[in-house]
Amino acid sequence: MALLAAFTRAGDGVYAVDGRQRIVYWSKTAERLLGHRATQVLGRYCYDVIAGGDRRGHPFCRQNCPVIECALKGRASESYEVLTRTASGQARWLSVSIVVLRGRSPQSTLTVHLIRDVTEKRRVEVRAERILAAVASASPEAGEGVEAMPLTRRELEVLQLLACGLPNAQIADALGVSPTTVRNHIEHLLGKLGVHSKLEAVVYAARHHVV
Repeated sequence: MALLAAFTRAGDGVYAVDGRQRIVYWSKTAERLLGHRATQVLGRYCYDVIAGGDRRGHPFCRQNCPVIECALKGRASESYEVLTRTASGQARWLSVSIVVLRGRSPQSTLTVHLIRDVTEKRRVEVRAERILAAVASASPEAGEGVEAMPLTRRELEVLQLLACGLPNAQIADALGVSPTTVRNHIEHLLGKLGVHSKLEAVVYAARHHVV
């Protein structure tokens, strides 16, 4: 367990399960993240405690899940994100990285889960997706605000995301482009709108019922 404690010092929450998917280690940070005390979860099945799913509500954590199957073969799965709930029932997105500690037998192999709260990041992404969908579905019938804007569709997408308070880096992630491209789009839209700052651009868009 000393080795597992070393993982904890990395700052992430840590829990480990054996080959039968029973929790054998639960760090203090995991307690703070999810509200479950170690005494409440040790010996329980990880899929019962985490009960994680994807964004559409489909269950991810289950008996003989792909993560465990890979671990029993000595391979670590790629990092993934899963939606779970805290002990008090709050929804929480976790980013999970896997480290496999191979034992003398598959059943003694430990699958170490390093978990980090990415709930706010996911909320921003969902908000951005909704805005992009709204822009994509904009039509002349949707109102004169969008049609009156002298912007390209991509510039309009950038403006919508600016209005959400996203910094350039997150806008770049949402659109799948580089931060330099985002900066160029912002410069272009500022010039087209005749304003001098991102804040003035957002105010302009609000007045034209675009945000």
